[in-house]
Amino acid sequence: MTVAALQAAWLIPLYPLLAALGSLAWSPGLISRTGPRPCGYLNLLMVSVAFVHSVVALTTLHTNARAGAEALYRPITFSWTWLDSAGLRIGVDGLVTEPALVAMTVITGLHVLVQLYSIAYLEMDWGWPRFFGSLSFFEAGLCALVLTDSLFFSYVILELLTFGTYLIVGTWYNQPLVVKGARDAFLTKRIGDLILLAGVIALLPITGTWNFHGLQAWAADQINNHNALPPALPLILLALVAGPMGKCAQIPLHLWLDEAMESPLPSTVLRNSVVVVGGAWVLLRLEPLIELSPLVQSVLVVVGSTTAVVASLIALAQIDVKRALSFLVSSWLGLLFVAVGLGDFSVAEHLMLVYPLPMALMLMAIGAIVLTNITQDLTQLGGLWSKRPLMGLAFLTGAAGLMALPPFGGFAALRELLELTAASASPAVLGGVVLITNALLSAGLIRVFGLIWGGRPSVFTTRSPEVLWLMALPTLVLMGLVLHLPQLLVVNGVFALSPLPGWGPLAVPLLLSTLVGGGLSALFYLFYLRPHPLAHLPAALGGLQDWLAHDMQTERFYHRTVVWLVVALARLSAWSDERLIEGFSGASGSAALAGARRLSLTTSGRSQAYALSLVLGLLLMAIWLLVAPPFPSTRLLRPFS
Repeated sequence: MTVAALQAAWLIPLYPLLAALGSLAWSPGLISRTGPRPCGYLNLLMVSVAFVHSVVALTTLHTNARAGAEALYRPITFSWTWLDSAGLRIGVDGLVTEPALVAMTVITGLHVLVQLYSIAYLEMDWGWPRFFGSLSFFEAGLCALVLTDSLFFSYVILELLTFGTYLIVGTWYNQPLVVKGARDAFLTKRIGDLILLAGVIALLPITGTWNFHGLQAWAADQINNHNALPPALPLILLALVAGPMGKCAQIPLHLWLDEAMESPLPSTVLRNSVVVVGGAWVLLRLEPLIELSPLVQSVLVVVGSTTAVVASLIALAQIDVKRALSFLVSSWLGLLFVAVGLGDFSVAEHLMLVYPLPMALMLMAIGAIVLTNITQDLTQLGGLWSKRPLMGLAFLTGAAGLMALPPFGGFAALRELLELTAASASPAVLGGVVLITNALLSAGLIRVFGLIWGGRPSVFTTRSPEVLWLMALPTLVLMGLVLHLPQLLVVNGVFALSPLPGWGPLAVPLLLSTLVGGGLSALFYLFYLRPHPLAHLPAALGGLQDWLAHDMQTERFYHRTVVWLVVALARLSAWSDERLIEGFSGASGSAALAGARRLSLTTSGRSQAYALSLVLGLLLMAIWLLVAPPFPSTRLLRPFS
């Protein structure tokens, strides 16, 4: 039975997809007497089935020697031809591998917890069919993304996830800010997707395949045979990484993630933990091609380093708690881009592996505070440690899992990255980026904790009731998973077994950066140096904080450059259409009408005048034939003689 579950693991994306399709029965009101709640229960049931199937398949891989050996050395494949015409075959090709099963277990497990969480969070909301259906649609897309072996269908699935983002961000579509957030998130991600599509199309004539394993074999062949690479390959690879840049909210395509915070918080939990990692998954699958171009590797390092430092600085100035955490998401994924640019697949994979659970845990803890205190403004919260200690402990556990604090999983992954930068061509610069980013990330997380749980209670937090058990239960379960994550990683051989998991070279400076960043932030936001409830910087630095709070005026810069250029071109096109095209058409039409009007005056109805005009025309034609020179026919025939 368990072996059959492993062999049928390709069915896992279909369970949530069926739930999403089933939600349509409630969405237009086909089923109205039951209310919307059965739709949520249906989605929870199908997501739970997908999770159980993933766990059974992964357990079979690890415990059944024969099935495990076959899956590792001869992965289960499935294929379905979608298009076969004129020598072009596009098929839905997939592989059931160990990383895919691990990823699906994490995705489906988080979806089960989030859907339990959502039942309590949206208890009084009537938009259950649309919301729960969108969550299941997301899960189906993510599971299909980790299973597919086709770059083309990876692009198709990313497009579907972009559409799903638009739907789920616009859940409360009667609010103007929600509409703006959904539109901005959709359009910003579409920029990266369009560039990715251009790269996907241009890659096929060069490599002859879209399958990731075929691309890996082609890249190995180029290296082993020392073949000359096509001149356009770096440009194609830059186009391919544009899609993951947009999905992972990397500069300059980073503004969509904080705009998407207008959606209900349970969707934020999934989007900031597993959905954004979908772009990183595709990037890791492209690693063999990226290694062929030092230019593309350098671009990834520059983009990742810039995003890591800049986004963590912006997070320090945000007063909306969801936006503060969203910029920290971009910062952490920027470090992952640095690892990919430096050419180490395992370090990037470890960074991606330890990230989802702590981020989801922190957002669940924040959601429990936002729901009962009716605000997500950090300046209106505070003093909740005595009232909501469990959620405070959950947030601290998630924060410890992301910052470099042993023995948590984030410490081991960041230490590996720091060791990787030490062996790079610019160890001082890149090592400094890792240390500074870790310090800023630690400061940002402690700042959020201090402004919510530290200090004195505000008007919003004087009375802060506990949340429903359906919100507390998944939060505490996830807290236990984050606490046990280092042991799970050591047992499965991800990190080496040591007295302190993750300890190794360069661990001391990394730990010091955490203590410096987190300690200064705790001193400022928790203890004696907290200036006043707003926790602003001193007046001399107020301008800097306001500049960072407005995302370094990035949106204004885009409006003054890109948007201005598009508007100017649109106005030029409208002017040319109105003055040149329509003007020429209108003028020629008016001239034709005027000529016809004047010609109509010659129509008198007298046959004598018509006969005279005919005779005069014949006379003029005869005179022209007598006067005109003969036609040079011999010259035209001479070249053919």
